[in-house]
Amino acid sequence: MSDRVNVLEGALREIEEWSRAYPLKVFPEPDLKRVAEVLALNNLTLDAVSASVARHVVEGVGRIAREALAKAGRS
Repeated sequence: MSDRVNVLEGALREIEEWSRAYPLKVFPEPDLKRVAEVLALNNLTLDAVSASVARHVVEGVGRIAREALAKAGRS
């Protein structure tokens, strides 16, 4: 395989590995209605927390992709 394919495949493997980082056995789904109630008591919203978490994940995947594309472009 070419270096470019190896780099891009490595990035896909890293993303796939990250997708398994928080298994339901270890981190069960919370009762989101209850979480929203607890957050509301502290003037926070589940939407704000969810957006922060989603941003973190998407930025991480974006970083992996950017680094792989930059490296593959040099191959």
